[in-house]
Amino acid sequence: MHNLIVSLLLSSRVSATLDLFGVLPKDLNTMSIALPLASVRLVPAASLHVSKPTWWLGSRFHFSFADHWDPQRMQFGALRVVNDDLVKPKAGFGRHPHRHAEIFSYILGGHLSHADSMGTKEALPRGCVQYMSAGRGVTHSEMNDHDETCRFIQVWLTPDTKAPGYGEPKYGSTRYVKADRHNQLLHMLSGTGTSPAWRNVNRSKAPIQLHQDANVFVSESDAGAAYELQLAARRQAYILCMEGSMRVNDNELQTRSAAKVKGADGSATLLQLSTAEGAHFMVIEMAKSDDE
Repeated sequence: MHNLIVSLLLSSRVSATLDLFGVLPKDLNTMSIALPLASVRLVPAASLHVSKPTWWLGSRFHFSFADHWDPQRMQFGALRVVNDDLVKPKAGFGRHPHRHAEIFSYILGGHLSHADSMGTKEALPRGCVQYMSAGRGVTHSEMNDHDETCRFIQVWLTPDTKAPGYGEPKYGSTRYVKADRHNQLLHMLSGTGTSPAWRNVNRSKAPIQLHQDANVFVSESDAGAAYELQLAARRQAYILCMEGSMRVNDNELQTRSAAKVKGADGSATLLQLSTAEGAHFMVIEMAKSDDE
């Protein structure tokens, strides 16, 4: 009976590493499944719009933002904004309003200080995440109150206004250290749908909940790290190489480059990530859209 099971699995093109005693793995997720590769469209760092509207700010926009409009880069599914911001010391974004946006900031250097009309006030260092659901309206500020330049990635997602609990603004944050994301995927934010059952994921701290069907992971991986991820049918991902370099399905990403990854409509696809020289990267997984 045992041999029959093994034969059936192999004939289905599912390969597994058996232990020395020939015992099958209990979890099918430990098996490498033959899948077609997801499609990848590169967003080179050189193609990003560079904005320097004032002495203290330098930004790179992945999508249309502020006074920059690019009809070819309006959004990617629910993903509306990805800004790579550099804020000089003792300066920043003063109090300003937002509504109907799921906003999070991931700090790469220095400290980012957040204050809002809900009474929240907090400064966070590298590797930590701040989240704000603007709901029907909120004001906040984001400042660099420290003595070194602050670099952070700010992301906006269009909310699902029918999601449970949506409407009132809310704030959330999580503090992490390098060990939380080192050579593994750290699940920082999760959404209204089912989270992908990927291997080598750190969920030791409950992810912040988004009002959208999206999941956000980060990793700071050494040279030689590799990940094989199954992108479910009708799903897509935006992958940002924040530091270092990496490959996404054999496509090279340098620092600040990104990749738009599209899965298939009727079946799962394979997403292969590798960091031959080391990389600090972000994966935003979400429902598939028709836009390119």
